[in-house]
Amino acid sequence: MKRNSIILLLALILIFSSSNISYASQDKTILILLDELSFEDIEKLFADDGFGIGFMNIKTRKPYGDESLYFSIATGRKVGIKSEDYRGLYKTTDGTIHVAGFQEMLKNLMGKNKRIKLDILGEKLKGKDISYIGDNSSAIIAADKDGNIESGEIEINYDIKWLEEKTDYHLAKSNVLVLSYDVEESDHRIELLKKYIRQYREHNILLIPKNVSSDMKYILNKNLAPVIYVDGNDKGLITSSSTKREGFITVEDLFVQLLHTNDMESPKSIGNFIHIEPEEGQFKLAQQLFKKTINLIWIASIFHGLVYFMQVYSAYYIYKNRKDKFEDLNLYNSFIIVNIFISLLMGLSSLHINIVLYLFINLLVTYIITVYMADKEINTIGLFATFTYGIILLGIFFYPELIYNSYIGFNNLFYGARYYGFNNGIMGVLLVSSIISYYFIKELMPNKFVDYMVCILFFLVNMVALSANYGANTGGFITSVALFLIMIYTNLLEENLSIYNIILLVFVGILIFGINMYFDYHSNEKSHAINFLVRIKTFGFGEFLDMFKVKARELLKLTLLPPFSIVIISQIISLKSLLKGDKSNLNRIGYTILLVSIIGFIINDTGMITFIYMIHYLISLLIYNRTTKPSNS
Repeated sequence: MKRNSIILLLALILIFSSSNISYASQDKTILILLDELSFEDIEKLFADDGFGIGFMNIKTRKPYGDESLYFSIATGRKVGIKSEDYRGLYKTTDGTIHVAGFQEMLKNLMGKNKRIKLDILGEKLKGKDISYIGDNSSAIIAADKDGNIESGEIEINYDIKWLEEKTDYHLAKSNVLVLSYDVEESDHRIELLKKYIRQYREHNILLIPKNVSSDMKYILNKNLAPVIYVDGNDKGLITSSSTKREGFITVEDLFVQLLHTNDMESPKSIGNFIHIEPEEGQFKLAQQLFKKTINLIWIASIFHGLVYFMQVYSAYYIYKNRKDKFEDLNLYNSFIIVNIFISLLMGLSSLHINIVLYLFINLLVTYIITVYMADKEINTIGLFATFTYGIILLGIFFYPELIYNSYIGFNNLFYGARYYGFNNGIMGVLLVSSIISYYFIKELMPNKFVDYMVCILFFLVNMVALSANYGANTGGFITSVALFLIMIYTNLLEENLSIYNIILLVFVGILIFGINMYFDYHSNEKSHAINFLVRIKTFGFGEFLDMFKVKARELLKLTLLPPFSIVIISQIISLKSLLKGDKSNLNRIGYTILLVSIIGFIINDTGMITFIYMIHYLISLLIYNRTTKPSNS
């Protein structure tokens, strides 16, 4: 009996031990860093296997290079490191890998961010162990704060038996394995990698390329590369709360994901964990998504270029006071305003997959409508500003892709600054079209009470549209609050600038901003703005200064560089010439647009785009007034 009890006890111990081993293995992650990854490679690697696919912008801060990418993954924020500071790998007698130059690189990095204490992935995972196989600076990802990795290899043998042996050995005592694997456009290495992935697909596997493959490196794409996530047999497009768009994640998400699979988190993290949105035929969907994104950036470049050219073209004839050209300028400006609406409307379609067809239909429809409106002597600017305002609200509240699929609302995913919400172009168009729309329908108001209610409704809706839950443009939200207060002051308070009214306006502005932040903070998916405030609370004022410097540099750089500098100067010349000797043309609506465009310009990193589009509408109105009311000229 005693003997049977002992056997039963040993059996139970064995079962529970096996159960624990199996459970732990499911939490293990293999991060495979590739030299590059093309669609052709992905097709060879996975065929019909279950996997998640998407894209990641691998751009970091300057100086660009592999070490900057590896440190960005290791710290969970985009940083820049000098590549020459990395001095190789060596093993100590106890088997520990040391990254030579790591401490100097980290010191330099901390020197650039003196006020911010960074978390290091290798340090965070030290208790659960992280190992490395490779022969280059990708070891940075697995290193602790001293540049050490407790276990691993500083070489790689492209032989399946060697890879399996080393992987089994290091995964047995670590939860995360970082593997550096160079494909070098070799079919043999692709086939080898395919076998390797199939062998270990019960684990979480992430494939991250450090470069964009040659077949995906278009003129406008130097940074967007495909990413593969294997999580069991799940099929679909990968995403995260950082992007809120199927098929896209950020570099910062990798840090969070590697902690998340180990039931860990960091209050200092910027990114979010990755998940797979179920989709059948995910490979073809990813190809279509990439093609659509490429086409949209071409479309955006073409139409933005058209708008900018028109500003310079108009400025020349306005400066020369060529009144004989004003009718033509009015037609051209109307064309652009109609085109913005048509582009938003076409966001409901999938025509951007065929760029030639898209351009043909877009330009033809815009031309027909513009000429028809001119022949009928209809106020095209007022009417289409109202249509545009309506369709933007429809898009943001019910179908955001409508906005993202238009050139004015397209978020440049190749640049990687914004993934979801309103960019500063569509934000400017929303605000300026709301101003023009309100004044366009103001004459239809039966009495002042209705007028006041419509005024409040219009400019409250702007704030909701730009709030964290919808447009997610913090600078735009602040600009919309300023517009709301301006409209209250000019319409409801009838421009009475008393101390009481000033205090009231300031209080209302602070209250609105506070309410938005409160609901954002308590929402399930916090916006970048509230996460930024949380990081300020965690790190201190240094986080704010770091972000301020980045945004200020971006604004200054883009404002001074062509074409933006040329366009802004042209618009200033146009405004000065149109208002010269008679500022009566700049009525209440004009002053409102001008003031809000300046506010939008100052508080947004790409505020010059907000300014350009808002001023385009203003110049269009001034020229329209010149052509329809010659006595004002």
